[in-house]
Amino acid sequence: MNARTPRLVLAKPFLKRLEGAGIYCQTWVTAERQARTARWVLRAVESGGASRDVGRYIGFFAITGDRLPWLQRLDRITASGAHAVTVADELLSVEMARCEQTYQLLIVAHRLGTMQESKRPAVLSSVLYRGVDGQLSPELRQQNLTPEFFSRSGEVRPIPERYVDAVRLVTAGVTCINCRHAHALVEKLAPISAAS
Repeated sequence: MNARTPRLVLAKPFLKRLEGAGIYCQTWVTAERQARTARWVLRAVESGGASRDVGRYIGFFAITGDRLPWLQRLDRITASGAHAVTVADELLSVEMARCEQTYQLLIVAHRLGTMQESKRPAVLSSVLYRGVDGQLSPELRQQNLTPEFFSRSGEVRPIPERYVDAVRLVTAGVTCINCRHAHALVEKLAPISAAS
């Protein structure tokens, strides 16, 4: 795990509320070596969910904001935990936390650092967008919208256009009560063979 990975800063009482509601969110990205190809990739786990009052979710996307296939789907007895694993050369994480109608948002790009002989490369992460105390009412949430964030001076801080769809998917995850499925990662389609 990379100790320098940017994360949402959440108060301890809020983290206790998430724990009490059984909401588990694995926010780290790791560098893993593929033995067959002798190359390094990033590994991440989409996770999270919600109760009626609180939620936390992290989804992973291509660096462009497009959806990625999962490597494996994770079925769990409990809800609001790990949903799917993905591996890629670069990743975009969209992490969100919700308390009632107030949202926190963090969009981060992840890539591998410099490769050195027989050493695990560092995971380099850079914050692309941070939204604090955004608002989205339940009525607007049902219209498939994203929270609206403001600067300290009261001006709207728009989410970068190419990430709006990714944020919309994670907004669905952070409001999905007893979530048992991935909102961001998708099943990889099997290639169509000539014999089909």
